[in-house]
Amino acid sequence: MTVAINETLFDLSGRSAIVTGSSRGIGRAIAERLAQHGANVVVSGRKIEPAQAVADAINARSAEGWGRAVAVPANITREDELAALADAAEAAFGAIDILVCNAGLHIHVGPSAEMSGAVLDKTVAGNFGQLHFLAQRLLPGMAQRGWGRIVNIGTIAAHFGSGIYHSYTLSKTLAMQYVRNIAVEHGAAGVRANTVSPGLTRTDMASGLIEDPEKLARELSRSTVDRVGEPDEIAGVVIMLASAAGGYVNGQTIAADGGMTIRYE
Repeated sequence: MTVAINETLFDLSGRSAIVTGSSRGIGRAIAERLAQHGANVVVSGRKIEPAQAVADAINARSAEGWGRAVAVPANITREDELAALADAAEAAFGAIDILVCNAGLHIHVGPSAEMSGAVLDKTVAGNFGQLHFLAQRLLPGMAQRGWGRIVNIGTIAAHFGSGIYHSYTLSKTLAMQYVRNIAVEHGAAGVRANTVSPGLTRTDMASGLIEDPEKLARELSRSTVDRVGEPDEIAGVVIMLASAAGGYVNGQTIAADGGMTIRYE
């Protein structure tokens, strides 16, 4: 796909997106930056109030050329609520071109012997199930129109072995492989599917680690930039993948991690 030199590679005007888990943190940054580049955005989280606050903040900038936003609550472990999310998104904006699965569950830390089947099932249902359900719902339309973007937000924790993050890394690894399969199956139809794996990023989920000096020092000892990432730095990679700039990137896992995964010593 060639973009005229007088047009930006990152323009998303006329596109519509769903971003799960977008009432705070990385998801909020993604929703805001998609809208800033012209996309209409469905902001989603478990509770309507914080999601609505994000949508209101986006809509307040419409005079600056931002896309419109609506808020739709959804629990990512419940298929009926995911179906209602897709229905509401299409009712608000018509065809959905961009799916960003950012919401995640991290409900168990400890030895594998303490990981119950119920914990594993719930984690997989959230971290992988939302991607599978929403992709199945939206992919036919994307393929028919010849354009679509699916971005899965993973984690660099799934690039390594772990003695304590069993259900979380298993579910995120499953999602990464699913994205590769979707890329192969639907790439020729104009759909691009990729994963962004954040490293340690300043979010509520990571606050316990960031605020513990000993744990933070251990994490940063592997970094090549010697600092924590910011949500906007993850959003920037998503914007690239969601736009014409990422049109030749398919089935990849991009680590946005300050170089943690490439450092040997």
